Amino acid sequence: TATFMILGSVCTRACRFCAVKTGLPTELDLQEPERVADSVALMNLKHAVITAVARDDQKDGGAGVFAETVRAIRRKSPFTTIEVLPSDMGGNYDNLKTLMDTRPDILNHNIETVRRLTPRVRARAT
Repeated sequence: TATFMILGSVCTRACRFCAVKTGLPTELDLQEPERVADSVALMNLKHAVITAVARDDQKDGGAGVFAETVRAIRRKSPFTTIEVLPSDMGGNYDNLKTLMDTRPDILNHNIETVRRLTPRVRARAT
């Protein structure tokens, strides 16, 4: 198993619990899905986890690159199970559908706190 963080290294959010750099990200790297798939194949992974920074600067929240990454892994490593851990993609159902239409094996989403504390510690968090 290996985890790959896609969509860059700069997040558009400043979640208090996260150490990822916050700011204005660079343009999307459209070659990233193929490079991730090449790495999965080279490592002969049984399971790959794909996570990402939040990309509120993108209309689709990064769903297109996420989906293409899943498709690229499927092409190059058809027996690798794929777990996706996306941001909330702006709460847009169509963005999530773009990703889910690729049929990842597992959809994971972080919800590490109780509802009462969510507004204080995870406001706008993904």
